[in-house]
Amino acid sequence: MVFTHFKNNDIGSSKKKHIEEEDRSRNISKITELLFEGLSSLERGMFGLDKDIPTPSGKIDIMAMDMIGRFAIVEIGAGEIDDLIFKSIDHFDWALTNIKSLQEKYKSYNIDPTLAPRIIILAPSYSEKFVKRAHYLNPTFIDIYEYQINENSGTKKIYFRPFSFINHKKWVVYLRTKSVDDHLKYIENESLRIMLKNLFIELQSMRSDVILDTSLGYIRLKDKKDNTLLGVYILKNSFWVNWSKHRWNGCFISNKDKFQSVKREVLEAIKKEA
Repeated sequence: MVFTHFKNNDIGSSKKKHIEEEDRSRNISKITELLFEGLSSLERGMFGLDKDIPTPSGKIDIMAMDMIGRFAIVEIGAGEIDDLIFKSIDHFDWALTNIKSLQEKYKSYNIDPTLAPRIIILAPSYSEKFVKRAHYLNPTFIDIYEYQINENSGTKKIYFRPFSFINHKKWVVYLRTKSVDDHLKYIENESLRIMLKNLFIELQSMRSDVILDTSLGYIRLKDKKDNTLLGVYILKNSFWVNWSKHRWNGCFISNKDKFQSVKREVLEAIKKEA
């Protein structure tokens, strides 16, 4: 097949762009298939559930499950990846909102709907803009990896390595760490904001050896040995609270009744740590 390119012709330019988009789409599809089959190489016990899941903010490349029954949203960068960090957060929000229906869809698997989804971003390399955005947002629920596909004697192998922000310090301007009040102000639901603030006061009055810390990008209650006793991840109209040693064992709180149902358990867990 022969394509004619007209140097200053919009039709030729449009056709070329269309061909490039089709080639890119096919390339991403092949990479997605390879990564889907190779997730166990990324993390023991992880396997793919589905590909190209539609959401209002675009398709999730891969929906996977890790060894403890937690959903993992896998986003693949193959080309323009500057906005991938925002896309992944939108997909996290969608999955968290629809976690019950997702559990029903994959009911043949041992999914735990009380665990918040994870995000895994995979790309061959990352742009300066992406690194800055990821660093400034400091999302603790996102794991970022670089991948490389090598072919030898017709066999393709995938290699993964965690992305290192340390090697890209020159790209980043350090900003003031958000305070506890900064995080609380982000909650638009006033009653939830007040309840959470009062919970922090109660926890600190219960134990003199703990402080609230926000240096990791979320609110955590820690002891003098820097052990995290409680983690709170703030959203606009809700928050995720984790009082277990396992990072994602916790509860999604969006109303007063739900808050009251877990408050006693939270207080008991923190009291036991003393």
